Amino acid sequence: MNVLLTRPLAQVKTLEDLVSSSGHNPIIFPTLEVIAVDAKIQRQNYDAIIFISANAVDYGIDLLKSIDYKNAKIFAVGGATAKRLTDKGISVDGFPKNKASSEELLAMDNVSQLSASNILIFRGVGGRETLKNGLISRGNIVEYAEVYERVQSPILPLHKDSINNLLSSDDGVITITSIDSMSAMLSIVEQINTNYIDVLKQYPMIVISERIKHYVNSIGFDNVKVTSKTNDNGIAQSLKSIY
Repeated sequence: MNVLLTRPLAQVKTLEDLVSSSGHNPIIFPTLEVIAVDAKIQRQNYDAIIFISANAVDYGIDLLKSIDYKNAKIFAVGGATAKRLTDKGISVDGFPKNKASSEELLAMDNVSQLSASNILIFRGVGGRETLKNGLISRGNIVEYAEVYERVQSPILPLHKDSINNLLSSDDGVITITSIDSMSAMLSIVEQINTNYIDVLKQYPMIVISERIKHYVNSIGFDNVKVTSKTNDNGIAQSLKSIY
């Protein structure tokens, strides 16, 4: 089975290997690029610091180490983000064990107990306000360190080769890990051949959240499966149930 992988080129290798080891054919189709943003923060001390993604760790670690974070509680949005922090020598005080999401993080006991605290969130430019609003509603002061930005990938020869490879067979599936990635994929495909969009809607799709599923359903993609885990392993496991 052909599996279209839409993660950025720099971050797709793990998923590519998992797909290959599952006996499927990974097709690389990067929809986004991640670029650094020069972020600034207002304080030298925080009561709690939250990392919203592995990218937030990679692009924010130097900024974190420029302040006194030793007495701050460190939280991650999920297991992959927590592992990235520990790999870089940062102890993590907690992360959602079942599913990586702002909602699950807010529901954790040691996060829900935060009140009248100064909290710093490392994240990318833009995105949902669920976590910040939830923390503010409990009387906390919340700041962002927006340390990276995801932008649409330029169209490469790889994109044309990959989409033609996928469409050469009915035995295929599309993987999507964010709404931004889905929007970028459609933009890139439309510039290659606008007729391909309707053809793509016939392929099953794997996404990592109900929120993404709702979006792709709203634009005409009906055969959509949500992974049980919001990581590469979750995507690989979901391939077993497609065919």
